[in-house]
Amino acid sequence: MEADTPKYRRSIGRWRLLSFILLLLCLGLIIAVIVVWFAKDKILEEKRPPTCSNEEGIIDLSEPDNPSVFHDLTTKEVKGLNKYLYSQKSLNLVDPSKTTVNSSYVFMVELQLPKKADALNHLQNNRPQPAREAVVTIFCGDLPKPVVKEYIVGPLPNPVKHTLKRTIPFNYRPMNIPEYAEVLALITQQANNIAGEALLESYGAKLVDCDDKCLVFKYITIMSSPVTGEDARKIWFWLSHFVEYYVLHPLDFALLVRLDGRKYTIDRVWYNGRDFTSLQKFAEFYDNNKVQLRKEKIDFPNAEQQMFAKLSLREPSFPKTFKRNPVQIEPDGKRYSIKGRHVKYMNWDFDFRMSSAHGPQLYDIRYQNERIVYEIGLQELSVFYSGHNPAKKFANFFDTFGLLGPQAKALVPGVDCPEHATFISASHYLETSKEPVVFKNAFCLFEHNKEMPLRRHHSYSSFQGSFYEGMESVVLILRTLITVINYDYIFDFIFYQNGVIEVKGVSTGYILATAFSPSERPYGFQLHDHINGNIHLHLFSFKVDLDVKGTVNRYQTLDISATDVPNIYSTDKNARYHQTKFVENLRTSELNATYKFDFDHPKYLLFYNERERNKYGNPRAYRVLMKGMAKQLVPEGFGNEPAASWARYQLAVTKHKDEEEHSSSLYAIFDSEHPVVQFQKFIDDNDAIVDQDLVAWITMGVHHIPHTEDLPVTHSAGMELNFYLSPYNYFKEDPAMAARNAMRIEPKDKNDPKKGLKIMRYDDPKKLQCLPPDNKYDEEVKEDPGVVLESGESGGTAI
Repeated sequence: MEADTPKYRRSIGRWRLLSFILLLLCLGLIIAVIVVWFAKDKILEEKRPPTCSNEEGIIDLSEPDNPSVFHDLTTKEVKGLNKYLYSQKSLNLVDPSKTTVNSSYVFMVELQLPKKADALNHLQNNRPQPAREAVVTIFCGDLPKPVVKEYIVGPLPNPVKHTLKRTIPFNYRPMNIPEYAEVLALITQQANNIAGEALLESYGAKLVDCDDKCLVFKYITIMSSPVTGEDARKIWFWLSHFVEYYVLHPLDFALLVRLDGRKYTIDRVWYNGRDFTSLQKFAEFYDNNKVQLRKEKIDFPNAEQQMFAKLSLREPSFPKTFKRNPVQIEPDGKRYSIKGRHVKYMNWDFDFRMSSAHGPQLYDIRYQNERIVYEIGLQELSVFYSGHNPAKKFANFFDTFGLLGPQAKALVPGVDCPEHATFISASHYLETSKEPVVFKNAFCLFEHNKEMPLRRHHSYSSFQGSFYEGMESVVLILRTLITVINYDYIFDFIFYQNGVIEVKGVSTGYILATAFSPSERPYGFQLHDHINGNIHLHLFSFKVDLDVKGTVNRYQTLDISATDVPNIYSTDKNARYHQTKFVENLRTSELNATYKFDFDHPKYLLFYNERERNKYGNPRAYRVLMKGMAKQLVPEGFGNEPAASWARYQLAVTKHKDEEEHSSSLYAIFDSEHPVVQFQKFIDDNDAIVDQDLVAWITMGVHHIPHTEDLPVTHSAGMELNFYLSPYNYFKEDPAMAARNAMRIEPKDKNDPKKGLKIMRYDDPKKLQCLPPDNKYDEEVKEDPGVVLESGESGGTAI
């Protein structure tokens, strides 16, 4: 048969050989694909640029065994403090889990700074460190006449004594967790029992058993004694729909509650522009449908309606094609170091901490190892509102009332701070626990390229000199963000390479809206269907203890004024020429040293040591330059104004006194008639301030009339307030001339630039060949939600 011929057998053999070869090739290809698949990550990693180094920065955030003068209380110190306090039978302290308004318990503990002279003797003269002490605030509600007592307890970590610092009237105490919880439960139940049906009909929701349609009393307005005319503790509780975000869903209903120990009574009721003397009176008017009462009808927001108040992406989103934002990186690692709470950067070094009551504080700030500032610290955040609704009309807030320190937490990498920042926690000893409550990411520290020159000059033509020189403005920023319920305050402490310090405050977050009514129109604009955005004034108080070439300083203003002189170069024999001049004005006393900004009388504000002058006889000074000022328009002595007497001045200068620690206190919101801290008295004693240790008290502020673009939250653009501490004849020249992040370009031959250029870069000229480290924040918060959201441990007050 033909199929069995030799030719046929040879053909079959060739096909079998080809098939075998093809099979081998296919197997080889499959193996190659598998090898490549499993090796792809390694191959890609080898081609991927390396991650930028982090080897240069020395970052040690561990608690020190022997904390420095300015370090916050350590865990070891808190344990020793607890052991001592709860062993003192005379204090009669109850455990945090058992606190009531009528018990004695620890409300707050924080570091008590030593006397400045003792601290400087240690820092400058290598004398022993002063004993570390704590100030302990105890609410003594179980005494026959309840009071608040502050004790100095020490030495830490094993205290042996406590000394009374001051006693404060019990009515002045902040609203704390036991009181807030008790009064809130009571008024919620009473309002539901007496007026629940009226509220349901008016607002489409209930106070109790409300499922996903709830009414809540969350925001409060303190009624201080100067406002009420009586020494009583009264608070307005506002009603809101409980949806995101409730401050943009206010309702025109509020209760004025009198708090007397554990006895809480409702004094007044406000509903839709009308005032009632009790819940019963309101319910009677409502149920009888009396002609005088105009009923309100506002439906509970559904998901679509509440969109205006929700912080979520809107459509159509932009850009249409997503591209990542520009980022800054640290190509050679961190150029600053942290040990505990001590920072070193370029020519700077300083300490910092987070005061539980007052927020961020910086100490012993040095440039080229010379102390410029002993202390810079936030003292108070105040907001003064206006309105027709009494809950808004009397809303003058002093935010130390809620403790500023614990409101600083949960900074988010890539948004609140650069991804490459160092994030630092803060701990507080509060009423909720015997253990320190730790808030992660309370501070961030980072270098920042401002992407503009710190200095530059371009001499283009040969006639002008033919050169270019410029320096990048790269700064170190210590940042914290304080969220007081609805408003978020960003605080930056910025260190420039030329010896300048900038302190900046920016407000963002939700406005505190008012239920709309025509009566609110003089105080703000209607921003949405049911809300008004009322005018308010933000005020920030700072303490700046300058030590310029030591503690023996003077305060001088350079007063700028117009002058005219004969103009002999004019054909008019009577011609005058107008210009400006300045006069040196040494301020000799505290009353003579207050400063209120006046465009007609501009001034430079200088601090200096008279014995330290340069070769030309000029004082080696530091200048205070303020760029964020607003005037408090409430007349002096009226209402809550005395508690903010620091706001009467953009700057006041006083002689340093250890007892004049702060311009405000956590009692300010209740004690306006007779403030615990009467800042005006710092000035009224009119101490001489020539050749003394001087303190500057700086007020920044901004009037805010909300507009629709403040929905859902106020943007930060244009809301910056800042002041600078700037060298003024202090150095022989700009000290940043020694900084290496500069460059110069000049011709090799000034007569013929075509012969080539000399390009001088004083830093490392090698090209950038690394990527920033990956941002692992998303994974971290999934593992530990407490980094960003409350995890069951409450910190600070209930509000």
